[in-house]
Amino acid sequence: MRKYRFLFSLLVLASMLFVSCHKEKHFINDEEYRAQVHDDFLKRKNLAAGRADQLFAGMDTLDTETREALEFLYAYMPYSDLADYDLSFYLQQVRAAFKARETFAWGSKVPEDIFRHFVLVYRVNNENLDTARLLMQRELAPRLEGLSMYEAALEVNHWCHEHVAYRASDSRTSAPLATMRTSLGRCGEESTFAVTALRSVGIPARQCYTPRWAHCDDNHAWVEVYIADSNRWYFMGACEPDPELDMGWFAVPSTRCMMVHSNAFGRYRGDEEVNFQNSLYAKINMLSNYAPVKKVTVCVKDFQGHIVKDADVKFKLYNYSEFYTLASVRTDANGIARLTTGLGDLRVWATDGEHYNYVKLDVRQQDSVEIYLTREGYSPSAVHQRCDVYSDMLDNVPPVAGVAKVTPSKENADRNAQRLLYEDSLRNAYVATFPKESDMSCIGEAVENRSFSLDQLWEIIHKSEGNYKEITMFIEKNFSKEPGYEHAYDYLKSFSDKDLRDISCATLEAHFCDYQSGSAVPYEVYRKGIMPARISNEMVRPWREFLAGELQQISVAADAEALKAWTLSNIFVDDTGNYYNCPISPRGVFELGHADAHSRDIFFVAACRSLSIPAYLDNATNTIFVWNNGGWRSLTFDEVEAVQPTATLTLTYKPTKELAKPTYWQHFSLARFENGDFVTFDFEEDERMSHFPATIALEPGYYCLTTGNRYPEGDVLVKEEYFLVFDGQKLTKEIVLRPLVKRSVAAVASIDPNQEIVAGMATLADYAGSTGMLFVFVGDYKEPSKHLVKEMQSLEKEYKKWGGMVYLVAPPSAKAASWHLPNTDCIMREPTDKDPFERQILEALKLDLKNDYPLVALVNNKGEILFSSHGYSIGLAEQILRKI
Repeated sequence: MRKYRFLFSLLVLASMLFVSCHKEKHFINDEEYRAQVHDDFLKRKNLAAGRADQLFAGMDTLDTETREALEFLYAYMPYSDLADYDLSFYLQQVRAAFKARETFAWGSKVPEDIFRHFVLVYRVNNENLDTARLLMQRELAPRLEGLSMYEAALEVNHWCHEHVAYRASDSRTSAPLATMRTSLGRCGEESTFAVTALRSVGIPARQCYTPRWAHCDDNHAWVEVYIADSNRWYFMGACEPDPELDMGWFAVPSTRCMMVHSNAFGRYRGDEEVNFQNSLYAKINMLSNYAPVKKVTVCVKDFQGHIVKDADVKFKLYNYSEFYTLASVRTDANGIARLTTGLGDLRVWATDGEHYNYVKLDVRQQDSVEIYLTREGYSPSAVHQRCDVYSDMLDNVPPVAGVAKVTPSKENADRNAQRLLYEDSLRNAYVATFPKESDMSCIGEAVENRSFSLDQLWEIIHKSEGNYKEITMFIEKNFSKEPGYEHAYDYLKSFSDKDLRDISCATLEAHFCDYQSGSAVPYEVYRKGIMPARISNEMVRPWREFLAGELQQISVAADAEALKAWTLSNIFVDDTGNYYNCPISPRGVFELGHADAHSRDIFFVAACRSLSIPAYLDNATNTIFVWNNGGWRSLTFDEVEAVQPTATLTLTYKPTKELAKPTYWQHFSLARFENGDFVTFDFEEDERMSHFPATIALEPGYYCLTTGNRYPEGDVLVKEEYFLVFDGQKLTKEIVLRPLVKRSVAAVASIDPNQEIVAGMATLADYAGSTGMLFVFVGDYKEPSKHLVKEMQSLEKEYKKWGGMVYLVAPPSAKAASWHLPNTDCIMREPTDKDPFERQILEALKLDLKNDYPLVALVNNKGEILFSSHGYSIGLAEQILRKI
């Protein structure tokens, strides 16, 4: 009997083992979390019912692990991704992530939750999506054989540097393959590219972002990678390889940050502090990894002193002539909102939607503040406005700088520098394959005197860079035969430079139709309101034929008001669902039936154009205009009827010795009060602000004109003017920058004035003469140095007027001779081979530079250093002129 019991027990055990071995493999092992994801997926599936066939058909045939991974992605992806991509794309992404986990030795060491949020997820920020992950995985796999996870992270960044380097560009984020095709990208594109590459090989990565610097204008994005062996996150400069992790040119500037954050896809349960979280994503605060921090507490009360629950508290930092919101936190039941931030000045703004107030918070000295909502905002329906009309002045001081975390050995630094030179040569060799002006003759013979001149043709092809094949194909297919198209050049000029670098021939063809003479619409109206495929900051995709057909099929009249009524009834607007702020395509908005307000506005303009109704979106003021009865009329989706901008504001400026003409954002900005806060207009590079006096049309409302004047040390003098604009009013305001108090220019150090700059011919004293001279060392010419060079180029007239000599040292790969800086002697020298003057200046200033370029020194003919700067500082070229 015992024998049978024993055999039976063995049988049961074997059966259990068999079932265990063949048990379904789950992607999410936490049953409670898995159930939550499934529930969220079903809600999202219902929301996206208009695209059910494209997104969900066939999911039930997939294995459990793959299906659960897809459910996780669908449950939390933004509207843009539900609207513009399909199941086959997401299935590729999931399978590539799984393959990386199985292929690389570190795959099994990555915790499930970190893999879920920072490897599986296909999106990094607001980029257009593509299949870069697949290509990167194929290319990188052989290079990573035998490497540790730490070493592999560094190697991936070297591969990224072979393909992409820094260049400033517009705010639309290119897809990784488009960035690779043109070999250049701004920091947001570089970090998107690098994060995609790291995730492609199973290394968890996320884009880190300081939304605004505290010590200078602008912002920056970089990368953090998770290394399983040490169970921690490290930072790196995207496409800017260093010898070790936790290094980058931004290592010191980041110690002065007031905020560093990252988005975590889905319901995130990590250890980091969370600034904001909803059912779709979390915004996590990583500032304590970079800078000294303090948690501050804000208590919001109404004018009677009662606690205000659910007030919106915004922590704002001065940057680019506005107070930019770093984080927004809702007050709890006790009227309290908290944030961990850096040790500098902030503006804390609080509103309940109708009333508001603000205070300055010096985090160095304070850790709590009370705000009473005693100010009233603007109400369009009110006969008598109760907004305060006044001017305000304040000084804003950033945190002090810290020190870099890691200093590599000289041997490692030199070895890394040599690799960078080789990688530069690979990338430059690729760029050299782009067409040259001399190549235009073969195309020009076919199209010249028909659609383009040779100069126009070269302008377009030159801007297309690595995308030249698509642009050339479009031109040859459409403009090489008679008759020519009179307005073909205008059509291609309607695209941004970045569009020309990533648009396809098919998309260009989908939108092109030449203007018909005799049309009821004047050509200038057609060129502004019908011809362009570009509407705002969206990726240009085909939509004309689709929208025209669908809208006609459902009998939407070719009338703006009828189209507005249909849009209000059929497009549900939700500004939280598209949280990455990647604009949804017009076709995607139509199919999904859900959109954020900005994507809805883009859709409406596209729908108008598809029905031959001239329309455009003024991207400076976010106002829709439609051509009606011989003029442009504004249109709004707000409940209040659109008020036509009948008032005018004229901005004047009196030139000063320090500043001949102010620049929008850098020196001033204009904002309008909306829903409890001021929203700044974007007049960057807008013709309306290119000269003074500048006159613009405004709707009645409450406005703020802000100016700022920043010291080289980073503190800034701010002036704000709050004013009302009434219907039909003609208003004039002067742009006034508070003058900087002249700080001591006594020599901070000195170097030998008798040292020869040109052997046997000229000494430093000779070069400096009566004007002084400027030393500029750009190191290995990374992003901060590129900003300085671009600024000096923009101020060419001012530097010529100064007349002093510039001694500039740059690596040969930077091709400094092509920069055409005035009065400049360019010295070609590798970063590892320090210039003698750089050594002297560093020694005199007692500086351990640690690659914190650019290094700038203003020196007189006695060898006295009157001004110096090192590291990242937007506006440095202008600050140098002020010191001069």
